[in-house]
Order: sequence, then structure tokens, then C-alpha cells
Amino acid sequence: MDLLSVALPLLEEGFYINLNWLGQVVRWIIEGVGIVGAGVVVFTLVLKLITTPFDVYQRVKMRKQSLIMRDMKDDLEKLQKQYANDKQTYSIKMMELQKKNGYSMFGACLPMIISFVILIVAISAFQSFSQYANLNMYEQMAHTYNAAILEYAPEGTDYRLSSKDENTPIVTWTWDYNEPHEDNGVVYTIFKGTDGINRMRVTSPEKSDFIYYEYNLDVDTVERSYFIDTDLLYTNQQDPAIKAALDELLSAEGATLESVSLAYVQDFGARAAAEWFRTENDPSFLWIKNVWYPDVSYAHPIQSYSDFTSSFSNRIIRADGTEAGIGDIFSEADYNSMTLHLGEEKEQPNGYFILIIITIGLMVLQQFIMMKSQKEANQYQTVDGQGAKTQKIMMVMMPLIYAITGLMWTAAFSIYIAMSSIIGILTTLISNFFIDRSFRKKEEKELIEKYQRKVPTAVKEAKERKQDNSKKDKTSKK
Repeated sequence: MDLLSVALPLLEEGFYINLNWLGQVVRWIIEGVGIVGAGVVVFTLVLKLITTPFDVYQRVKMRKQSLIMRDMKDDLEKLQKQYANDKQTYSIKMMELQKKNGYSMFGACLPMIISFVILIVAISAFQSFSQYANLNMYEQMAHTYNAAILEYAPEGTDYRLSSKDENTPIVTWTWDYNEPHEDNGVVYTIFKGTDGINRMRVTSPEKSDFIYYEYNLDVDTVERSYFIDTDLLYTNQQDPAIKAALDELLSAEGATLESVSLAYVQDFGARAAAEWFRTENDPSFLWIKNVWYPDVSYAHPIQSYSDFTSSFSNRIIRADGTEAGIGDIFSEADYNSMTLHLGEEKEQPNGYFILIIITIGLMVLQQFIMMKSQKEANQYQTVDGQGAKTQKIMMVMMPLIYAITGLMWTAAFSIYIAMSSIIGILTTLISNFFIDRSFRKKEEKELIEKYQRKVPTAVKEAKERKQDNSKKDKTSKK
């Protein structure tokens, strides 16, 4: 029994990117919040909560060291003048002076290393989740695309002729080739293909269901192949509107019934995928249309196929557990078919560089505050003040490096960097405030104690002078 039909390719589903336990934590936080951008902010706060004790200790230690260097300012300036042409001797003398005053340049290293390691691991997990979330969005679109098309296809039972698995449904009726058997509103027909393989065709008695599927009965794994029954869709079409739409498509130059039928059915899926993206899926945050792409005007919420495939570096796990590249999951034709009605999203800017500019400004401010906090330490670390020059270079270089990479990183990661900078600035300002106040109190206390030691001595000396003068007066009178 042959039908006039055209093969209907569906999109692959069930693929994903593996996440380690930390990536799962990131996923739990962001998905738990519900709004992607807000979830990124919460993730940043949680990460900073973990690293804050180390950050605070590091900043406190560095500020204290800088204040100690300030107290040694006069001595260090003398050493700089004395050994202006002898860097090695200056370094030795400076270290001796630092040791004498309780300064240790390694005091803040350990917490800084611990904090840095935690940060690198967390960033890696976050970047992995970014690809996971972006891929998951497309997997959901593929599922929506397929579901919309399969509304016009029957959903039957995957019968087998025989199986060792007790849970596999076996054909129990007496069957003959090409003899339809209806069961629960679905028609099953066993036939022998041109290759001699026993196949099952599953159709619907409803004329509106113009899609059917077949599968191989001679293998254990059921792999459905879907087809469009062009007789039901066009030749015997009862709906005038559908017939008119198909006739209009057929009027195009080079159009065939097979190509028009395929395009018409795939359009159902494309419309459903576009509707899902715009209503049920929301990867936007503030002015950014899709946080999984950069906040730049030349990127788009839905990328071109080449940009789409280049945005995934992680290997993808298929539903059957095998690994594949993104190009193996989505061909260019598949991708274009799924995103057919997202033309506006393919053209509109994803962002306007606003987040990148804000983040660069915050990084410059953070570097400036840190430079001011460590002014003395940087100024006197070398005989020629090279440390201060290096810090100024870093104040320019760090934001410049981010400006370059920020054009490629996701907007979600830029949100993370911006929030981290804000928290870093507040931590530095607050710790500096309390440390400076503590040092002022210590200096005032030392000044008072010094004054109190001087006053009794001065009183005693004045009393002794008075007594001496009194004795001299008595002697002169005699």
C-alpha cells in the first residue's frame, strides 16, 4: 500500500550540556529566581558572600600595611634619596625598616589566592551554565516546533512482532501485509518495504491528520520516520482556506506539491517556536534582549547560523548519551526552519554597549580606590616609585582588557562583573573607613600617652628649677 507522501524531518530533542555540581548550584539559583538577570545578581551575591571573609581580610591587611608605610614615610623618603642609584641596597634597607615596624608584604597573599581560586572555579561553572541555558532555550524551541507539527499526526503504541522485554507491546491480532488494523482510534498497517524489511505504518482515520509515521519492525529500537500524506493535505483537502493557501504557494515558480507541502507543515512548527520564544521564554533583562549574548548592537537575540554554532564550545550530550557538536544537532536548514518567524529578532540589536560602558566605569573606579588605598605602599615599594606607576597602568589595562573581552562575553557575565565591582568598591570603602578610624584612635592614644609622659617630667623639672632658684636667693642674701 503506497501513499503519495513527502518525508517530514523533525528536529532533534533531548540534547544538553553536562554541568558539574557547582554548575548545578548556579542553575538552581538562577532558575529558582525565575528572572535570568535577577538570578545572575543573586548568584553574584551568594558567591561574594562566600569570598567576602577572604576579601575583607585581604583589604584590611593591605590597608593596614599601607598605613604602616605612611608612618614610615619620612624614613623611606630619606632612604630613597640616599640610595637613589642603588635599587638593591634600597630594597634591603627598606625591608629592614619594614620588619622593624611590623610590615609584611606577604600578609594578604594567602586570602587573596584562596579568593582568586574560588572565583576562577565559580566563573568557569557560570560560563558553562551560560552555554547550558542558551542551548536549553533552543532545545525547548525544537520541542515546541515538533509538538506543533505532530498535532496533525497520530500517537500510537510502538508494537513489535516479538521481543524479549516483557514490557514491550506485542502485536496480538492476526495480521496480514497491507491489512489495516484499528486500535484505540489509531490505524496500524504492516507492510514489507522495497528493501524487504517489515515495517509498521501508523495513520489516523481522521482526515485532518495528514501526517503519519513508520518504523522498522525488524530491530529492537523504534525510530519513527514521519511523512506528509499529500493526498489528505492537498488533493482531498476539505478546508477551502487551506486549499487556497496551498494553491497560492504552488503558483510560485519552481514550486512542487512536495516542496509546498513540506514548507506549509514546517511553518506550523516555526510559528509555534516563535510564539514560545516571545511569550513563554524570556532571556531579556532591562534593555538587553538575550542575556546569553553580548550587550552589543551587532549581536542579535537570535543569531545567524554561523554565530549560533560558534557560541558553543562545550560538547553536547544527545538523548541517547552520545556526544556531538552543535552542527551535528542542528543543520543550517533545521535552524533556519525553526527560526523562520523570528526575523525581527535576527535583525534587532541585542544591546547598546550600555552594560559594557557601566562595567568599565565601575572597574576604573574600583582600581582608582584601591590605588588610593595603597598609595604609600606603591610609592615606596621601589626607590624610583615604579610601584605607583605600575598601579596606574593597571588602572587602565584592566578595564581595557575587559572592554575587549566584554564584546564577546555574554551579557549575563557582564552583569556578574558589574555586580562584583560594586560589591568590591563598597567592601573597600567600608573597610578603609573603619581601619582609618582605628588607626586615628591609635595615633591619638599614642599622642596622649606621649603628652602625659612629658607633662610630669616638665612639672618636676620646673619644681627643681624653682627650688634651685630659691636656694640661690637665700645664699645671695647671706
